[in-house]
Amino acid sequence: MRVITLLYAVALPCAWSFFIPTPAQTSFGVPARGRSLSLRSTEVTDEVATGSASVSNGSSIFIDEDAMLEGVDKERLIGLAKRFLESKGGFGADADLLSPNFRFVGPVVGPLGKEEFLTAIGSVDIKTAFPDFEAQFHNFAVDPFESNRVWYIARGKGTNSGPLPPFAPTATNKVVVNPPQMNSLTFDNSGLVTKYTIGYVIDREVGNTGGLGGLYGILYAIGRGLPFPEAQPWQKSPQYALFQGLGGLVQRL
Repeated sequence: MRVITLLYAVALPCAWSFFIPTPAQTSFGVPARGRSLSLRSTEVTDEVATGSASVSNGSSIFIDEDAMLEGVDKERLIGLAKRFLESKGGFGADADLLSPNFRFVGPVVGPLGKEEFLTAIGSVDIKTAFPDFEAQFHNFAVDPFESNRVWYIARGKGTNSGPLPPFAPTATNKVVVNPPQMNSLTFDNSGLVTKYTIGYVIDREVGNTGGLGGLYGILYAIGRGLPFPEAQPWQKSPQYALFQGLGGLVQRL
């Protein structure tokens, strides 16, 4: 029982911290290319600055997104995100849209700088391997805590009817159905992307990628999974199994 009590003492404060509203962020402007664009007014009210505007309906577990994003041109930001994704059909990105200090960060890949990212993404031809691939991007939303960041969800499905060297030199003709994955794009003042995150699976039970996102999930679904743990479906570690076993034993005492 002392073990369980200790675990609760450590875990509960950490968990509760996720429900405490964070004060609104400072102002941030993202000009569109070729013209000035202000996404947030330069004036921040005392209510927003102190975080009191983040409470909605009298409950501290909900934030007031409208108040936190007051003055932000959400449509313009989302438009910048869609322009970025459309620049290469959802795979990779136009180099001109990347900031010099660009970073790519996946669940296990990166951070990669601009040149590293362009080299890596240029070596994989998804369009040829999956001519019918549907990215299924949806749920675009501006982050109320980082008002220069756009989040969106990608699912995606397609048939591997073409080669995907060096992983699959010949087509496997297998269908890939991705799980929903959370992605984000962060912009600087000139509208260039400073950070790109993809592949964060939010329901590993969906699809046929073994719960994996990004390229690792696609390769697993077509039978070409890479031979290291990060590119394979999640499995319970011996340490975690031992932890669960000990917890169950203590509860029965």
